[in-house]
Amino acid sequence: MGTNKRYDVYSAPLAEIAKAAERAPRPISLPDEMVRASGRRRDEPQPVPVKAHVPVHVAYTDVQLVDAEALAWTTGGLVLIRYVPEGGRAPVYVWVAGNFVHRK
Repeated sequence: MGTNKRYDVYSAPLAEIAKAAERAPRPISLPDEMVRASGRRRDEPQPVPVKAHVPVHVAYTDVQLVDAEALAWTTGGLVLIRYVPEGGRAPVYVWVAGNFVHRK
């Protein structure tokens, strides 16, 4: 039994959604081994509002300045931040170098 292309209303919209997801910037976090090697982690009792430069990968790697919250840091100078990407709904958690983060 063949397919009826005339009534295929889902393929084109789903292909567009997949293409848009491929082009969406994806944050790049530091590897877990690097975070563990950077020292003891200390969590903040309350998240601290910060501006952070987050490396993102689109078709190439870029850096975006985002409004974020610092949740924890290590003695080796790494910071765990949380932010919602532009156009996103869910928060993203990323480890970045401490000199990428500045208090507001």
